Amino acid sequence: MPTAKPARPKAESPAHKASLAARKTTVATRTAQKAPAAPQSQPDGQPTAVTSTPAVQPAPAQPPLPPGVPIMPFPRPTILGLGSPWRTAGRPPGMPPRPAPVPHSTPAPQPRPAAVPVVTMRFPMSAVDKLIKEALAEDVGDGDLTTESLFPGKVKARGKLIANEEGVLAGLPIFKRVFELVDKNISFEPRATDGMALAGGQLVARVSGPAVSVLRAERTALNFLQHLSGIASQTAKFANAVKGTKTRILDTRRTTPGLRFLEKYAVEVGGGVSLVKGLSDRLVVTESHLALSEGVPSVVRQLRKAHSGKRIELTVTNMQELDQALTAKVNVLLLENFPPGQVRQAIALVQGRAKVEVTGKVGLDNARAYALAGVDYISVSQLTQSVKAFDFSFRVSR
Repeated sequence: MPTAKPARPKAESPAHKASLAARKTTVATRTAQKAPAAPQSQPDGQPTAVTSTPAVQPAPAQPPLPPGVPIMPFPRPTILGLGSPWRTAGRPPGMPPRPAPVPHSTPAPQPRPAAVPVVTMRFPMSAVDKLIKEALAEDVGDGDLTTESLFPGKVKARGKLIANEEGVLAGLPIFKRVFELVDKNISFEPRATDGMALAGGQLVARVSGPAVSVLRAERTALNFLQHLSGIASQTAKFANAVKGTKTRILDTRRTTPGLRFLEKYAVEVGGGVSLVKGLSDRLVVTESHLALSEGVPSVVRQLRKAHSGKRIELTVTNMQELDQALTAKVNVLLLENFPPGQVRQAIALVQGRAKVEVTGKVGLDNARAYALAGVDYISVSQLTQSVKAFDFSFRVSR
């Protein structure tokens, strides 16, 4: 019979060996703690008393992890407290310092925008319609040959009115009315109102309808809107130049023939004042009147005789005429081409006996100087006579 071979002992794994070693270490530690300390002898041979001191318990050794098990790092706390080691520990070498904390400041409240001035169009819409129809007849005539040839069917068009610069809007109701008179099927969607401050790139209105009708009306509508918004924007610049003083900005009779009532509306939208509509409103003595008369006293005497109780406004070009006008007790003095220094002298001489208006050679560069001199009004022909048209774009798409 074959002889039985002795059983071979099983190989122990590294984890099993590490576990046995940890157990032996723990038993040895406990034995050392239980053993009493040997008494020490004093010099005279008497045993020394033993003081019972609790032994320090060492931290138990953790068994090593089996091979292949990853070592997990200590998790960093998600909420850093005042005593957090992550806050108090120094930065590792080579790392940049922590950025200084930015203080949280409460943003200042934004100022509320100024209310848009409400200016009523004090003229009948029939006058506007007459003006628009004349402008359309001038531009379109018997028809838009190009558009009618390219889009004879029911092609639709959409248009966006865009402001290309900063300024003040005026004439949007006129712009809308042009499209209405061309075709009632054109829809209009305003995004702004007259008197509103515009920014470059701002959408002002949308238009949609038949392409033939939209393209027929766009140029006439833009001509009105660009001209009136240019007047309002120019007026706003002069009004801002004298802001904080008692001086008001006036328009003049130097207007575009046939457009005076619209231009004066635009002046008021921009923050100016329109007092003179025509020669039948008030008694205004100009330099030409004085050149054909016998002087200031004679002119004032004749006007009072013809229009008793009517307010008289008289233009003066020098200090002698100013003194004569004050003696004649006119209501308003129009200082023509007076420099700011001479205006201050005139104000000191008037002493509130008449309203004072400055006219001629007034621009944005010296308007505030005249206002600080103490005048009541500044009439500016630049508001309507040579104003730059406001830059709008009308972008059309299907």
